[in-house]
Amino acid sequence: MIALLKGQVVDKRIDRATILCGGLGLEFFATPNTLSTLNQGQDAEIYTCLVVREDALTLYGFDDFQQRETFQILIQVKGIGPKLALATLAVLSPSDLANAVANRDLTTLQRIPGVGKKSAERMSLEIGDKLGIVPTSVATAATGGGFNATTVVEALTNLGWSQAQATEAVNAIEANDAATALREALQYLGSNR
Repeated sequence: MIALLKGQVVDKRIDRATILCGGLGLEFFATPNTLSTLNQGQDAEIYTCLVVREDALTLYGFDDFQQRETFQILIQVKGIGPKLALATLAVLSPSDLANAVANRDLTTLQRIPGVGKKSAERMSLEIGDKLGIVPTSVATAATGGGFNATTVVEALTNLGWSQAQATEAVNAIEANDAATALREALQYLGSNR
């Protein structure tokens, strides 16, 4: 697998770019946001995912590791190929996508070109907890400060709760430290079974 390209940008087009790595020009497709960070003639570092099909080997490039991981999760969903996954990341950031999936926000998912109601429902159901990204609403959920909401959500998902359930529990509690937050979140989840 080709996981990272580092070298000089030798060509940049509307939907792809080429980076010279060790004398070899490697072309990759990317979102407009990723391509806007590249300047022809300058060095760049791009995370990549190599998609192997029977008739092609295609590279897709990303600004950061989280985008690449999200892309790899998306292409595992039935009916979502690499082009639709890339279109998803062009419209929604990984955290926005995680929020939409966790909150079952089909309207947000339908903003993606080529995604209708059925596809949005399938994405929401199949991606579910696979994203492993804590929605931004959780990152700011610690009212009164003192505990890291991301850590508590992660602990709850490691205990077998879904991302959506963990997010809901953390948003519903008020605590000053992680241990108290985890205990209160578990009580909340236990009482809502």
